[in-house]
Amino acid sequence: MSHTILLVQKTSAASSKTYIECPSVAKAMDEVISMYEEYLKNKFPHRERIEFDVNEVLEMVYNLPDCAALVFDPRTATYIPHDKSWIQKQVIARAQSRAS
Repeated sequence: MSHTILLVQKTSAASSKTYIECPSVAKAMDEVISMYEEYLKNKFPHRERIEFDVNEVLEMVYNLPDCAALVFDPRTATYIPHDKSWIQKQVIARAQSRAS
């Protein structure tokens, strides 16, 4: 388990910048997926069931003004930065592990 910090800017406004601390990469990817679920719940408040494809989550990540992850490496005691494409790959892996 590697402590992970998600850095997210949801809109073009600088004030939308935020961060989320997670105990692991898997939990951080759960947070990314949850962000998309919340978006859909807000967009379709009267729907009882929200369904989506992982590709929609990947598109959300791609379209965010800024999104990055810092993953703690205990060997060097530093945080390793990762970009959107890495996050997208991790979201796919997490979605696959949740599906099995």
